[in-house]
Amino acid sequence: MIRAADEIISKVKQLGRRKKWTVVVANAQDRDVLAAVGEVYDEGIARTILVGDEDRIRYLCKRIEINADKFEVIHAKDTEEAAFLAVQTVAEGKADLLMKGFMSTAMLLKTVLNKSFGLKVKNTLSHCAVLSVPTYHKLLNITDGGMVVEPSFEQKLEIIENAITVSRALGINKPKITLLAATDVINPGMPASMDGAVLSKMADRGQIKDVFIDGPLTFDQAVQRSSSEHMGIQGGVTGDTDVIVVSSIEEGNIISKSLILFAGAIFAGVIVGAKVPVSLVSRTDSSLSKKASIALGLLVADYLKREGVFHVG
Repeated sequence: MIRAADEIISKVKQLGRRKKWTVVVANAQDRDVLAAVGEVYDEGIARTILVGDEDRIRYLCKRIEINADKFEVIHAKDTEEAAFLAVQTVAEGKADLLMKGFMSTAMLLKTVLNKSFGLKVKNTLSHCAVLSVPTYHKLLNITDGGMVVEPSFEQKLEIIENAITVSRALGINKPKITLLAATDVINPGMPASMDGAVLSKMADRGQIKDVFIDGPLTFDQAVQRSSSEHMGIQGGVTGDTDVIVVSSIEEGNIISKSLILFAGAIFAGVIVGAKVPVSLVSRTDSSLSKKASIALGLLVADYLKREGVFHVG
């Protein structure tokens, strides 16, 4: 079981001794992305295929003192072609991870979901923010703070399935999942509490397999056992949560960024739900967070291939 961001990177390096990873970047003319894949290459984590404006890519590499010759570069005349060529590369099995460069997330994912590539397997793609929080005893996955604005009950089911995939990739065979709400009381006037109650009962009855689910729970009850004990709540999830499922993109985003800014959490993010994972890094991410995000995406890709969940190429 992987418990911290640096362990995610170490695990990918270990697996890389028997498999050479390849990352493909869509519209790669982005300084921060180039710096990230440059570090990943130098540390022996993965090779990279850069898709985009070749002249601009080489110019930026020179500006940030990276040797562009260490990468394979595929020229694309515009952003749309860059997305197409990058997605085609992973669809043909020539890369393990798709990474977003200088383009909108919506455009890239629209291309991923193009039926001609055969990468769509679910109706819901979701973002997992896997956080290494210094004051928490293991990784904490917040989902979804990046994709689904206000998930329906059916979307929450698929968000949970996607989070389970990420958990398994991290070595957590039976993840503990919290359905977050403002209260632990089941209240018909609070939809999040009703969703939490129903989903936890479904898990109890085996309708959601190989997982512990509890809800509704508040954030402090999810991560601090003393809070749940004070309220008289029993169960194996409280104080030991692996995954927190939120009810809005704002909720997930605010929790994740608060932990990063005020608790010193290291962030690793990945979009899951298609046959290949998608990695996004931000210019505000630390160097460690960027490497951890790429490494997390590669671990998810390895899990999907190793378990035969999806076939690509």
